[in-house]
Amino acid sequence: MTDVRKALEAEREMEREFVAEARKSEIAPKGWPAALVMFHICMWREHLNNALTDVKEGRAQTPPPDNVDETNDAELAGGLGVALTDIAQRADVLLTSLITLYEELGERPFQWYNSTTTTEAVLRTSYMHPRNHFVDYLNQNGDAAAALRLREDAVSDLREFVAPSTVLGAALYYFAYQRIAQDQTDEALELLVETFSLRPDLKEAATKDPELEALHDNAAFKALTKA
Repeated sequence: MTDVRKALEAEREMEREFVAEARKSEIAPKGWPAALVMFHICMWREHLNNALTDVKEGRAQTPPPDNVDETNDAELAGGLGVALTDIAQRADVLLTSLITLYEELGERPFQWYNSTTTTEAVLRTSYMHPRNHFVDYLNQNGDAAAALRLREDAVSDLREFVAPSTVLGAALYYFAYQRIAQDQTDEALELLVETFSLRPDLKEAATKDPELEALHDNAAFKALTKA
């Protein structure tokens, strides 16, 4: 449990840095503005908080929303016009709540989409999910170097904190995206070799993933995804 707390505290620090930089430099962002990104993160932290609270208090667990896209469309409208400082504070409070709930419940079976334990669910929802959105924001707004650092840091953090293979495998897979964007095909393939050793379930998705399109005709990639 200590390792999960460390990972989430690293995420907390990164989010604070992201918000501070956005407050200072955001003018006319492409894609979602930083405040809407943070609002979206809050939405899903609240959903998971509610479900974990159910488990803690002995109630039947509230399941996650069936249709993610419909849920996002319905709930994101409420984030329009929300102040970045206010929603960032809310995200921080929810992260604290998740840490507390996780430490009270411990590692246990828990179904949350593809996650099957509390550890997987918490790390996916409040570590990997935010990072994916911050990387998108940075790439869309011309800071590929910062996006790369977030991917590198995620892999480093999750290795250090001995994250479940499902979570580390996803981090490696997304890191391969960044290497492809840099035209570093060999490095991307190396990441995918490790990814598929941890997450063989991602092989089929990789063959159709537009982010990996540059590899789809690569002989080594074809062999890797068929192995």
